[in-house]
Amino acid sequence: MLKVAVLLFDGVEELDFTGPYEVLSFVGETYTVAASPSVRGRHGLRVTADYTFADAPQPDVLVIPGGPVTRENPDSLDAAVSYIQATAPGARVILSVCTGAFLAARAGLLEGRSATTHYRRRHLLQAQFPNIRLRYARVVSDGKLVSTAGVAAGLDGALFVVSRFFGLEKAHKVAKSIEYPWHSSHTVHDGSMTEPYQFPEEMARSWAW
Repeated sequence: MLKVAVLLFDGVEELDFTGPYEVLSFVGETYTVAASPSVRGRHGLRVTADYTFADAPQPDVLVIPGGPVTRENPDSLDAAVSYIQATAPGARVILSVCTGAFLAARAGLLEGRSATTHYRRRHLLQAQFPNIRLRYARVVSDGKLVSTAGVAAGLDGALFVVSRFFGLEKAHKVAKSIEYPWHSSHTVHDGSMTEPYQFPEEMARSWAW
């Protein structure tokens, strides 16, 4: 069974981590990790982490959620960045959700890699980390690094991770179980020039997904 670590920190966007936690719990032993046991989310949700950075087991999958704090006060997350740097080499997949991409980038994981983030923050990500190959996609896969667009897109990223380990059929069964209209075609792989997911200010897109 996969071991899945979900990173938490004060100011984390709640759906960024609860969505992937829900999905990946179908296929793995999922646990939360934070600098200290008690964490308060962006909208006030209080969570008690399963482990601290000091005693967390090495995961197969590391989930890095976002939240405004990742860009507004990134220095407050230095301990989280250090945890990412220490954990990433032993992980089989690293999933960044929304502005979790800023933490992944600060940890040096996105240097020269393809990635995405929330549509409102992509220009800032590119400005701060110019060597990222920014993709305008809902989910981007580049080696063991998987990144997603904003908030609810973390569900898509987590389902993609399920498909990667257990196949598309299993991923669609999980999506059906949570009644989520997942479309695996919204994933861009490194080297692909197909970008099926366009951002709102660039074109009027369908919400059929």
